[in-house]
Amino acid sequence: MASIFCCFRGCSKFLDLGLTTQVSVQVPVKPLICLNNSSIGQEVVLVKNGSRICGTGASLANVAIMQDKAYFEVRLQQSGVWSVGLGTEKADLNNVLGGDADSWVLCSDGSLRHKNEEMHRITQLPQEGDTIGVSYNHIELNFFLNGQKLDCPFTNVKGQLYPAVYVDEGAVLDVVFEDFAHGPPSGYDKIMLEQSLLET
Repeated sequence: MASIFCCFRGCSKFLDLGLTTQVSVQVPVKPLICLNNSSIGQEVVLVKNGSRICGTGASLANVAIMQDKAYFEVRLQQSGVWSVGLGTEKADLNNVLGGDADSWVLCSDGSLRHKNEEMHRITQLPQEGDTIGVSYNHIELNFFLNGQKLDCPFTNVKGQLYPAVYVDEGAVLDVVFEDFAHGPPSGYDKIMLEQSLLET
């Protein structure tokens, strides 16, 4: 129950002191790129205009990565079981990502998984408040922890791929497609819509 509350209200380490203040609230405009309500597991909850995921299961973004070099970030709001990376439209969104041939992910236990095989393992596990960066150039998929490259890439990652995230056991993740906490690596940029690519 606490994780669902955290999902809707945001995680805060501050105590409610009972102080009342008048707050003006602006309703944010839904971003063009977000997690897709049509591509989610059965027990997934998406909030904050499709930028926060909680519950149990996975979600894909609403657009595939079409440009040569793309980057996005995931902020770990609350610990639990999670995985972050890329997946095709065929990825199993009701089970842990990385367990099939259609997803390539970094998992909360430090393993990098594809086809249910551990391809790499990192020793520095992400903690609450950390930011995981993901870069992809249609061949190589790399991960970053708080701006530092983890040097454990997936290679030969090809196809029509979408940003993909999975949560379970209370994990809450925010997926960020612009206004990054850490800049993308040199030559990489935020994910662009196909129309935007035609205009550049």
